Amino acid sequence: MKIKNKIIALMISLIAMPTFALAKDGFYAGAKLTKIDIDYNTVEGYDLNNFIPNDLNALDVHGGYNIGNGFIEVGYLKSQKETKSGTQTVGGVTLTGTNVGLEFNGFRIGTGYNYNLQNNITLKPFLNYYDLKFKASGTATAAAGSQRASAEITGSEDDSGIDAGLGIDYRINNQSKIGLSYSQFIDKFSDTDSTKTYSISFNYQF
Repeated sequence: MKIKNKIIALMISLIAMPTFALAKDGFYAGAKLTKIDIDYNTVEGYDLNNFIPNDLNALDVHGGYNIGNGFIEVGYLKSQKETKSGTQTVGGVTLTGTNVGLEFNGFRIGTGYNYNLQNNITLKPFLNYYDLKFKASGTATAAAGSQRASAEITGSEDDSGIDAGLGIDYRINNQSKIGLSYSQFIDKFSDTDSTKTYSISFNYQF
């Protein structure tokens, strides 16, 4: 996609912006707990939000490298499995999803920039590219009058997306910091209208 080429160019420009360094160059490692809020599309009149879990919690373990005020980062994500049951009737056909489960795992690569606000507080705009595998399971039933059909929902799908966000970090000491961040996907996953993330993180620089 052309948008992905533009995002990659933006990532490079973020790293290259000149300014005085806030922290020493070098490697760091960290982890963050992320809440992912997904808004799905409507398909054939059925709102997928009624049937598919749209609040997922994931652990992100990552490593990165500080380059002046910029950074590059690679992370591995794994979510908990969430389930949902729901029913919706459209045009006389009732669709019921029972214990539909969703989970994912995969990788991301990102970059960002640290702007010093005051003392140990920094503002951090960032971009990430995600390559994830989604796994679904459960049962779906369609009923119209006396007619009824059921099917097992099983399978997995690889998908990718790009988010842009803003974080705020507090430096505990010369090596450790904690942070909060928010992002929204600008290149969305399949069958989604929007995806937002909310995270709390801890990083340690070597």
